[in-house]
Amino acid sequence: MKNFRFKNVLGVTSLAVASVAVVSCSQNEEIAPIDGGTRAAAAIVKVSGVINTNTTWSASNEYHLDGKVYVSGGATLTIQAGTKIVGLYNDVPAKASALVITRNGKINAAGTASNPIVMTAESNHQYPGGWGGFVVLGNAPINQTNNPVIEGIESDELPADVDIHYGGSNANDNSGTIQYVRVEYAGANVSQDNELNSFTFGGVGAGTTFDHCQAYYGEDDAFEFFGGTINGKYLVSTSTHDDAFDFDFGYTGKLQFLVATVDANSTYYTKDPNGIECDNDSKGTSLTPFTHPTISNLTIVGTVNGKVAQSAMGDGKSMKSCANFRRNCQFTLANSILYGYPTGILCETSNSYVFKNNVVNGVSTNFSGITADATNTAAASVDAIGLTSPWGAYKSQTNLRPNAAPALSGADFGGLDSWFTVTSYKGAIPPTTGGANWMMQGTWVK
Repeated sequence: MKNFRFKNVLGVTSLAVASVAVVSCSQNEEIAPIDGGTRAAAAIVKVSGVINTNTTWSASNEYHLDGKVYVSGGATLTIQAGTKIVGLYNDVPAKASALVITRNGKINAAGTASNPIVMTAESNHQYPGGWGGFVVLGNAPINQTNNPVIEGIESDELPADVDIHYGGSNANDNSGTIQYVRVEYAGANVSQDNELNSFTFGGVGAGTTFDHCQAYYGEDDAFEFFGGTINGKYLVSTSTHDDAFDFDFGYTGKLQFLVATVDANSTYYTKDPNGIECDNDSKGTSLTPFTHPTISNLTIVGTVNGKVAQSAMGDGKSMKSCANFRRNCQFTLANSILYGYPTGILCETSNSYVFKNNVVNGVSTNFSGITADATNTAAASVDAIGLTSPWGAYKSQTNLRPNAAPALSGADFGGLDSWFTVTSYKGAIPPTTGGANWMMQGTWVK
């Protein structure tokens, strides 16, 4: 173990302890404020390698990730509210910058609504895939028996003694706290079918606190869950170029108040962009636990014609589905609103599921492979969903709010446990008479 000392421009000496980390500080540099407010000039601190002792990143500094930074060896990385983290660009995909919390480490990233933690790309690489992303690994159950390593990281790039396997037997495993965190321009494509995401969770347990997070213009998925039991509320996916929410390898957590939107002017290079993609695993096996996300109060918004400027789909412009449940997964989807993709619900699993009290409008098809019971509504048009400005800006005091049936009422939480907040409305955003729009509280949503 080596100790590295660095001295910032304010003349305060700090101590960073790591096994192979290199931490340096540049001259004081004027930077743009995170969210349009006033922010003092920050000292640039470059970080690489392994953090294996308890470490705090201060909001008075700006942390630049030079390659992948691993939190391991029982260490906790605490990131103060308002801290900016920049993933440096690398033209070698395998060396893409990322922050990785191993299952032998812990994260304490507690931002606030008005002072979020922001992880972003360098100013000249602020586009989808401009850096890697944020990865958390844990010891909660998965359904794979081959002791997998997390995707997006090449094993020959690993420092000695860093473990990127994930999964275990502790459903309540606690990887720490992730609140009011925004990840921007992430999702570097390391190799074919081996990508990083904005937020990647591998075997993360229900003891982890996870809420109020945004994935902004990522290249692959916004939130991908490889097994585990982590629960989350108030999550936002903004113009992610593959799937907003992706589940596989036995994920069994609960999620509520989710918003996913698409930028119609974007170019999507993925072959099957969905709002939700859900698999038991890539081969559709019967390994248990079956992948079974339980979701309520989701709003998935595509585009007026189900197309973007360019995509890898058959006609070069179309997206796929609001939600694609396939490969022997299970699922529960309730009290949600989904529209603006060619297909609303594409169900390609014969496994058991619960689908109730949802409102769906696909551009071409509402339901494919699924028989929707009377609790669900196939809206005749987007205007018939009952939303205020369904195509308006996602960040608005009024847009996406229910103002008429069927969106305004009829939510049912029968069969859902007490973790869920009971609402009368469907979708993620309350009506104007039902309280504040949580996306407009503070500046954490961009």
